[in-house]
Amino acid sequence: MFYKHLEIPVFVEIDNRVLGRVDKMLTSSHLFFSHKTLVTSPELYTLYSHFIDSNKFDSLILVQGGKVEEYSLLKKQCDNLDTLFIAFGGGSILDIVKYAATDMNIPYIAMPSTLSNDAIYSPVARLTCNGKKKSFGVKPPIGIVVDLSIVKKSPKQLILAGVGDLLSNLSAVKDWELSRLSTGEKIDELSFMLAKEAAVSILRYSEKDLYTDVFLADLARGLITSGLSMIHSGNTRGTSGSEHLMSHAIDEYFSDKSTIHGIQVAWAHLLIEKLLRTESEYNMINSYFSRIGLNSMIKQYIQFSEIDFMKMIPLAKMIRNRYTVLNLVGR
Repeated sequence: MFYKHLEIPVFVEIDNRVLGRVDKMLTSSHLFFSHKTLVTSPELYTLYSHFIDSNKFDSLILVQGGKVEEYSLLKKQCDNLDTLFIAFGGGSILDIVKYAATDMNIPYIAMPSTLSNDAIYSPVARLTCNGKKKSFGVKPPIGIVVDLSIVKKSPKQLILAGVGDLLSNLSAVKDWELSRLSTGEKIDELSFMLAKEAAVSILRYSEKDLYTDVFLADLARGLITSGLSMIHSGNTRGTSGSEHLMSHAIDEYFSDKSTIHGIQVAWAHLLIEKLLRTESEYNMINSYFSRIGLNSMIKQYIQFSEIDFMKMIPLAKMIRNRYTVLNLVGR
C-alpha cells in the first residue's frame, strides 16, 4: 500500500500539573533511555525545580537559548548514544534543543513553558548565528507535554504572541492560493486544511478567555496542528507567508527595533490585510485582534508606521524566494 509516513509524536499531553509525570508518560509509551538530560534556563529551573525534580533526570544543562553558539555546550555534555533530551522553556530553549538533537541524532521531548509561537512542533528552528537570525531545518519531537498550570504563568504578551503566530496561518494560506493562481505552485491540500483550521479554532475567543484552560488547550492544539501541517508538506507554506517575510525583514535589517516574533507577525498580518488585500478581510482580522487584545499589544511593542511598512516590502521580498501578495506591490 502507498501512504505518506509522517514523523508524529509518540505522545501528546495537554493538561494541568503534568510536568512531573514525564517518567510515567515514557514508561506507558514503552520508551526507555539510559540517559535523560533536561535542558532549560537557569530562571525556569529556579522557578519550577520542585516540579522538575520529581522526574528522574541523569543530567541538567542550563542555557539561555536562541543562539547556535550554545550547541557546543549541549554536545560537550552529552556523549551518551542512548540520550533523551527534554527541552523545557520558551521558543528559544526549544529551538536550540531541536537544532542540537537533529545534528546529534538524539530524540527529544518538547515541554513549552509558554505558547508564544509554533516552535512547540515546528520542523524549523530560528536561532541567532554570528549576530543574525537564521532558520534551520530540524526533526520533530517524540513527545509534547504542555503543562497548562505553568503556561498560565506566562506574561500576557507571550500568550498573545502565540495567538498572532497561529492567526498568521490565515494570511499564509491566502499567499499559497495566490501563488497557485499566479505561478502554478502546487498546494498540498491536507497541509492547507490543517494550517487554516488550526487558526480558525481560536477565533471564538476573546481577551477574557486568555488564561482559561479551554482557550490555552485550544491554542496549544492549534500550534501543534500548525506543526503537523509543516511536517506533512515538508515546508512552511501554510504557516509562513508575507507576514512572516515582513517579520524576518525586521529581524534582519532593523534588529535594534525587533521584538517578540508573534507580535511582529500580527502587526504585519494586520497591515497586509489593510493595505494589500480587501476591506472585508481587514475588518475581520482587525475586529478579532481588538477583541483578543492584540491591537493594544501591537501599539505597545511595534515601532514602525504604515509608511515604514511599505518601505520595508522590497527588503521582505528578498528574504526568500516565496511568492506572496508582496510580489504584487510595485508591478
